[in-house]
Amino acid sequence: MPQSSNNPFHIGLRTFKTAVSVFICVVLFRILHRGSPMLAALSAIFSLRIDHQQTFKFALSRCIGNTTGGVVAIILFYVRAVLPFPEYTDLLLAPAGIVMIILFCNRFNKTGVINSCATFLVIFFNIEAGQNTAYAIQRILDTIIGALIAIGVNHLLPNPHLKEEKQAS
Repeated sequence: MPQSSNNPFHIGLRTFKTAVSVFICVVLFRILHRGSPMLAALSAIFSLRIDHQQTFKFALSRCIGNTTGGVVAIILFYVRAVLPFPEYTDLLLAPAGIVMIILFCNRFNKTGVINSCATFLVIFFNIEAGQNTAYAIQRILDTIIGALIAIGVNHLLPNPHLKEEKQAS
């Protein structure tokens, strides 16, 4: 594929790798009867970057972020279950969860604040009480699957940027 930066519809290698990653997520989830591949595909899209190092960095950040948000949501599910007036506990627990996540991310995963908070809110507010822990664990696994697929695709398909770096040194 010749490079054409003047063509606004040029499909570059990163775009191609991203599409391949999403394709693999969809196929894998269909084969495994795992349900919607949406979160794995999103993880692959967010993780895949211009080179191997950046892809690994963003994939790791995404996995840590989703795990952080999921774990905080699970902990607060159990706290909510023992507090009186469950219809009002969200007024305190949701902001408390966000504060905990931001503090953790500021210390350990600076790039994962938004991802962690989004994961927390989706799990905390959208899942029925009896299914929340299992759902959180499955969503964390989906994120890891998508991130691993992005890392694998980025390693297996050619990367002309790495060749340019090697030639320059």
